[in-house]
Amino acid sequence: MSEQKLDEFQYRYPNNVFGHVPGAHVGTSLGTGDRFAGFADLFDYPDPRRLDIRASMRSNMGDAVASTGDRWLVRRYQQRSSITLWLLSDLSRSMAISNVNHDHLANLAHLIAHSAIGLGDRFAMAGFDAEWRQDASIMPTRQRSMPLLAANMIRDAAPATAPGVEGMIHAANMITSQHALVFLASDFCFDIELLEKTLRKLGHYTVIPIVWKHDDVNHFPSHAGWIEVRDSETGQRRSVWMRPSMKKQWQQSMNDHFEQLTACFTRNRVQPLFTNGEVTGDQLTRYFSGLKRA
Repeated sequence: MSEQKLDEFQYRYPNNVFGHVPGAHVGTSLGTGDRFAGFADLFDYPDPRRLDIRASMRSNMGDAVASTGDRWLVRRYQQRSSITLWLLSDLSRSMAISNVNHDHLANLAHLIAHSAIGLGDRFAMAGFDAEWRQDASIMPTRQRSMPLLAANMIRDAAPATAPGVEGMIHAANMITSQHALVFLASDFCFDIELLEKTLRKLGHYTVIPIVWKHDDVNHFPSHAGWIEVRDSETGQRRSVWMRPSMKKQWQQSMNDHFEQLTACFTRNRVQPLFTNGEVTGDQLTRYFSGLKRA
């Protein structure tokens, strides 16, 4: 088991949170918080600790109807509320090859869980490949031991037994939190229609796609010759006479796929984070600093 870095990132939920569980995000309920929400009559909100003498005196001096008697005003605040950070982890075969591997995904799980629980939020995870991976899933929790447990669950996850990522839909169905940030981590080398379906299902959440880009084409030789290639999902191997024109064709095919992928994200109003390797706390902090509020 490798040593975990206690990296973390800063984030804020882009919408106001309706809920009564205290947390770090701007809420819509009144309670204990630090965001002033106006004054109320002491009779309606009997909390003498928040009595504002100056505001009460100003109100009484400006009251045109003296017969109503003195009013005592108390300060009201918006309560900060908590959310859940979900990680949907792609454990398919293509994620275990090239520069994308389960170790990067495990470190990302540790980073998200550590940041969420440290801020008072909950962390949850759902793994998937051709089906939902119960062995790599965690229900919402604030347990302090969860970052290391989540990372180890991904590292110890058994290899995918079948090609495909159809389990992504089932993993998305696991999310029942009212307010959530959903990190969808994958290389996204699959059918765009499946992604469209998943993003529509997650439409009322804030989705953060973490996109790992393969560099396989760059490893192909620049000269003509026989090479052996393996399908990342089926595992089938075959020999190919590689020519510079074929390398260019495969590169163009990959570029076209990522153009379609970017267009899909744009249609669904989600902002992806592209990466070639380790995802750091600084990267995610910069990502959230540029995320628009709804």
